[in-house]
Amino acid sequence: MMQRLFFRLLRSYVWLALHIFFRRIRVSGLDQIPPGAVLFTANHQNAFLDALLIVCSSKRYTHFLARADIFRKRWARSLLRLINLLPVYRVRDGWQSLNRNHETFAACSHLLAAQQAIVIFPEGNHGSARRLRPLSKGFSRVAFQTLRLQPALPLFIVPVGLNYTDPTHARSSVHIKYGPPLRANTYFEMGEPQGAQALRDALSFAMQQLITHLPEQPAPHVEALTSQPVDFLEPERINAWIANPALPLPLHNRQPDIVGTLWRLLLFPIALAWQRWDAKIKDRVFVGSLKFAFVFGIVNVAVVVVVIIAIIWTVWTINT
Repeated sequence: MMQRLFFRLLRSYVWLALHIFFRRIRVSGLDQIPPGAVLFTANHQNAFLDALLIVCSSKRYTHFLARADIFRKRWARSLLRLINLLPVYRVRDGWQSLNRNHETFAACSHLLAAQQAIVIFPEGNHGSARRLRPLSKGFSRVAFQTLRLQPALPLFIVPVGLNYTDPTHARSSVHIKYGPPLRANTYFEMGEPQGAQALRDALSFAMQQLITHLPEQPAPHVEALTSQPVDFLEPERINAWIANPALPLPLHNRQPDIVGTLWRLLLFPIALAWQRWDAKIKDRVFVGSLKFAFVFGIVNVAVVVVVIIAIIWTVWTINT
């Protein structure tokens, strides 16, 4: 009970910070999310910021999977499990460590059997390209393992599309799109491996409809897409334009960002410090997430300062 209360309070606090970091957060399709056991499956373009947006916007008590190397320290393991993170081991963590994924998948099955929700990134890696990469087998493995234990459990796969105007910049915008759920039981009844492959194919198609999905070998008109002020918050219209360039292309109508300008003026010295740190980030997919962590830290300091000033002012008022 206390962990759930802490989670909800922290989620509300992070949601506030996300609204400070982003210029606009648009959420659609919340009515598509069914109750009970749910696997949220999203494209992965912005490191841990992707998970935070789903956890905060879905309003579900959610667990999510994260790379295992951040669990190495004992204090980190305790903290990350407190906020519902589960480790996923990769080849780079060592071949022997891959066997520990059995524990994680078993924990996921237990959570789903308890009618809870889990966020997973089925591409298995992150990338900055505006396209859906091939899906790995991890999410279908979790779903089918759960249904082997409880065949009567209604288990839904909810595709999620995360659409950033610019995933590396603060005060950019994002559109979180929840699509119609896929009932995993239907594919499980087909048997393996045919059912698992059919589920991956269906989910891949569903997720491509929720994001801007550029072909790997684009036509000339698509190659010029990123040089225009395209509104990437409208993925359906962009995908329709890719298929038929005679259709109107949604363009971004840029309005002055007064709040962002004020932030940049107030935090100019800190922005200079960030530039030195930014140059050291080798994996550029982490830039947006680390910028948010930077802003979140500043918000925390500001809150502490305000609380201290309020306490001092209250004590001073009482004594005078």
